[in-house]
Amino acid sequence: MGDRPVALGLLGPLLVRDVNGAAIHIPQAKQRIIVAALLLRANATVSGGQLAVALWEDGPPPNAAAVIRTYVARLRVTLGQACARLLTRPPGYAIEVRQPAEFDLDELEYLRAATQEAARAGEWEKVSLASSKALNLWRGTPLEDIPSAALHRSAADMLDESRLQLAMIHIEAEIRLGRDRYVIAELRQLAGEHPLREHIQAQLMLAYYRCGRQAEAMQVFWKVRDSLVSELGVEPGLEICEMHQYILAADPMRSPPGWSPG
Repeated sequence: MGDRPVALGLLGPLLVRDVNGAAIHIPQAKQRIIVAALLLRANATVSGGQLAVALWEDGPPPNAAAVIRTYVARLRVTLGQACARLLTRPPGYAIEVRQPAEFDLDELEYLRAATQEAARAGEWEKVSLASSKALNLWRGTPLEDIPSAALHRSAADMLDESRLQLAMIHIEAEIRLGRDRYVIAELRQLAGEHPLREHIQAQLMLAYYRCGRQAEAMQVFWKVRDSLVSELGVEPGLEICEMHQYILAADPMRSPPGWSPG
């Protein structure tokens, strides 16, 4: 295959494309688990024991090593030309990824770093663009066709949190760029999914306020306060309380350019 790229992905159903861009269907669940386990540690050697945990949890068969060798041999046939990326490295195996653009998790990390760097520099258009590209990498639920509880435990929460953080910084960029009205629907959904995430609630309050919907912004505050008190026994934190005071005072520093409270 030389240096011609392939395409590999875990941000949704398992994605494997060969050097010609053709999708490779891997019908056997155990083979998909092996590919996912290797991709989660791309370019590193994954031992037979680690693969056994991914495949069978705590109940591997007595001949697990031989069974894994059989699965890998069959997987090589299924992968066709792309099998050149599946390497045998004692005491296990590895999948070779040659450039970040080949693998969605590597591309995600690259875009996440670019987003953070742009945010530190206050370059909010770049933040919006990089975070949007990163969010578009998701094709569904990560590892959704990988029936391995061990792999889901090791990766699912991390990827869910990464997506949430990217969504929040993308919204932050849009608000700072004065595009509040375009993120309200997304913010309402996130606020509903994460009722105790005070930063999301504060973002929704700000977006409502800057769109002239002060009453709805205040409703968000009282709703989240009630949830925090009833479920956790705590009052809202500093960020959301300050946002409440800003809105009460109609603080012009929180308004988009050229807009003033009526």
